[in-house]
Amino acid sequence: MAGETAIYGITHTLGRLINFLLVPLYIKLFAPDDYGVISTYYAVVGFAIVVLMYGMETAFFNFSREEKPERVFATAQISLLVTTGVLMFLGLTCQQGIANFLEHPDQTDYVRIFVFILALDALSNLPLAWLRFKKMPIRFGLIRITNILVNIGFNLFFLLLVPWLVKKGYDLSFFDPEFGVGYIFLSNLFASMVMFVMLLPYWKPISEGFDGHLWKRMWKYGRPLVIIGLAGIVNEMIDRILLLKMLPKEVADFEIGVYSAFYKLSMFMTIFVQSFRFAAEPFFFEQSKGEDPKLIYAKVMHYFVIALCLIFLVTLVFLKQIGPLIITREVYFRHPNAMMLTPILLLANLFLGVMYNLNIWYKLNDKMRIGMWISIGGALGTIALNVALIPVIGILGSAIATLVVYFGMALASYMLGQKHYAVPYNVKMIAFYIILCQALYWVYAFLNRILSDYALLWSALTLIAFIAVVYMIERPTKNRKFAA
Repeated sequence: MAGETAIYGITHTLGRLINFLLVPLYIKLFAPDDYGVISTYYAVVGFAIVVLMYGMETAFFNFSREEKPERVFATAQISLLVTTGVLMFLGLTCQQGIANFLEHPDQTDYVRIFVFILALDALSNLPLAWLRFKKMPIRFGLIRITNILVNIGFNLFFLLLVPWLVKKGYDLSFFDPEFGVGYIFLSNLFASMVMFVMLLPYWKPISEGFDGHLWKRMWKYGRPLVIIGLAGIVNEMIDRILLLKMLPKEVADFEIGVYSAFYKLSMFMTIFVQSFRFAAEPFFFEQSKGEDPKLIYAKVMHYFVIALCLIFLVTLVFLKQIGPLIITREVYFRHPNAMMLTPILLLANLFLGVMYNLNIWYKLNDKMRIGMWISIGGALGTIALNVALIPVIGILGSAIATLVVYFGMALASYMLGQKHYAVPYNVKMIAFYIILCQALYWVYAFLNRILSDYALLWSALTLIAFIAVVYMIERPTKNRKFAA
């Protein structure tokens, strides 16, 4: 698993880092209000893609353990073809209503672009899952990186090259400066088209045809995953929509822009967690057939948490160096709560990673409904906390809500999982490492505040201290016990 995670991690991280280079460009070219529009549209996309997939990706991994994988793939992909066509029709028919809901009634062009992006991405997800199932992470990664490179290429073309050519006097009638952030969305559409075409050779299993009986079983298994997925997107993205709806209109887009920009600074944590997920889901299903899968799950969690804690510290102790490289406009840093967001959101994403690891118990044991209720509880908590905190402390309230909910969901998943599928996680050591990284960070923050001239020294000493403690504890591994 470490090998596959490394390959997924390298390709995914490289792709995300390349894509991440666009963030300073967006921040430089667009005011926080416009950047807030970008974040709002992509938040809505997160909800839509869950509905479009309706759990078929995880159902494919699950049923491929006992059925012919080609038949499972064909059944799921044919189903997705039909439903995607229907939802495309509905999206295009209701484009004005969607634009009105997003508080930008004159932007139906954006809605149309995203309808096609969603359709292409929904039909690409299962072929990507097929590559993961067949253990082809390099090919998977190359396709994803090509997608990102095409996206970046068109972004640079529309946002830099074409405006420069227009200034030089070239007549480029296709270019409309008023389209603004729409060129970001258009670049995404072209990139999705390229990825869709690259994945067409992996549609071959669709020739197995549609199995109605198998589809009913997959649909029954996947239904709770829709709720789980939607609830997950609520936890991840609803804060942007609530900020849009609850803050005064004249500042809402600006606040969302600041919040989203500083959320990007936790990208190293989210990239690692996502890379882990790519490798973990097929790995966990495969290991469930082994002699002692629970011990393997416990070991994976143990070292996964150590890695998350290290990423937490590395990001924060170098935040003052990293931040201005990404967020290039001083106006973002003038926000009174800006620098407080990243530590909170990093810790929230740490617990999110822990929760992803824990959630394997209900996927393996067909206890999806329990997972669904955990997710619903988290979504309701996210909405309630945002509604309560946004009017009081604005975007800081959204960050705190994210942290509280992710911790609560991880705790609930652990407690319920121990009743239904007890994995011997070493809870004491996991808690110790999380508390250790928090304590070291606050010591670093105190020293940096009173002796700021030695900031890099405190950064280095903080990381050395954490690594030294981990080494001293983890060095004798031969007889290690992972039971709590």
